[in-house]
Amino acid sequence: MIPEDEINRLMDLAIADKTTEPAFFRALLGATLYALAPRKSKRGRLHFIQFTTPQGVTVFPCFTDQAQAVAAAGGNATLVGLTGRQLLELTRGRILLLNPNSISCLLYPEEVAALLDRDEVAIVEQLETGDRQLRIAPPTDVPSRLIDQLNSIFSTLPSVVAAYALEIGDEHTSKERGLLIAVAVPQKDAERVARAVITNLHGCVENFERSIDLTSFEPGDTPDWLDAAKVAPIYERAPTRNLDLSHIQVH
Repeated sequence: MIPEDEINRLMDLAIADKTTEPAFFRALLGATLYALAPRKSKRGRLHFIQFTTPQGVTVFPCFTDQAQAVAAAGGNATLVGLTGRQLLELTRGRILLLNPNSISCLLYPEEVAALLDRDEVAIVEQLETGDRQLRIAPPTDVPSRLIDQLNSIFSTLPSVVAAYALEIGDEHTSKERGLLIAVAVPQKDAERVARAVITNLHGCVENFERSIDLTSFEPGDTPDWLDAAKVAPIYERAPTRNLDLSHIQVH
């Protein structure tokens, strides 16, 4: 079992240096995590407390620090301590918010699955282009297996409306052309989609020699540069059909 002070040290290190994130998340599986459960629950069944963020995302809070967990529980909840692996297995499919009352971090379902099933953790970084002038154009030489993989990922994410693949690079040189995936997704879901794509592509594109970046925009608000590129989507979610129930008689 990894001591509490060691897992908190590794978390501080991961916050300061993203390259150490994989070591922290792997160590998390062997540490004690604390969750909150209602004081009154159905006999023989374990229920955990969740809450919805101001952005409308439902998260499951858990803690590496017992003192923080006790303070959060107050007199309204029961503290449940489990190994990280046990807790992550029990809460598969949920969005985990680690140490919500201090410097916190989110773990999305796709990242939890990769950690538990493949011992993999992808490093996700947000980059700002600033005043750099970029050339965006229709893509060339994109492997069909990469497009198939992206479509498979997007099909599991209901918030994704459409996605486009483009070539991106410096305006003044033809070198270092990368691939840009532009995704139509509500802002509140954009981070999860980015992490899901990067996590699921991790280890699957070793032979793809160009960088792959993601950007997002609100559905229905297509950016001018995407319109100007005149590219067809690589993925579109099929519209939901409303069932016609007018012919059904109720007795």
